[in-house]
Amino acid sequence: TTAGFEEDVREAERAIRDATGTDPRPWLRFPFGAGADDAAVVDRLPALGYRHVGWDVELYEWEPDQTASGMADAAVDGVLARGDGAIVLCHTWPDPVVPALPQIVGRLREHGARFVRVDELDISADLSPIASPRPPAAAATA
Repeated sequence: TTAGFEEDVREAERAIRDATGTDPRPWLRFPFGAGADDAAVVDRLPALGYRHVGWDVELYEWEPDQTASGMADAAVDGVLARGDGAIVLCHTWPDPVVPALPQIVGRLREHGARFVRVDELDISADLSPIASPRPPAAAATA
C-alpha cells in the first residue's frame, strides 16, 4: 500500500539517520532492485524527498565462483560499454571484492576514468531516477 511504502521508507530513513547521523535523502536504492522497474512505486519517491539510484553495471560478486579478476573484467567492460557516469553496483561483503577493487580502479584510471560521488554526476536537479532500475543480466556481464 502507499501508506506501507511510506512507512517502510521513513523507518529506513530513521535507522540510517540514527546509525550514521546523516540524512540519506535524496538517495535511495531499492534492495535487490525490487520495485525499481515499477513506475507507480518509483513515482512515490519524490513526495518523500528521494530519488532512485539504479546501477548500470552489476558485478554479481556474491556468486560462489566469482573471482577478483572476473569482477575486474566485468566492471571495466561494463563501465567502458556504458560510458561516462556509469554507476557500478558492488557490495562490500563478498570475498573477491577487496582484492578486485585495486584492479578495477587502476584499470579504469588507465582508461581516463575519474571517480565521483553520485551527487557529483551530471544529473538533472529534479528527483527523477538515476541509471537503470536494474540492468539486464546480459548487459551486466558483456
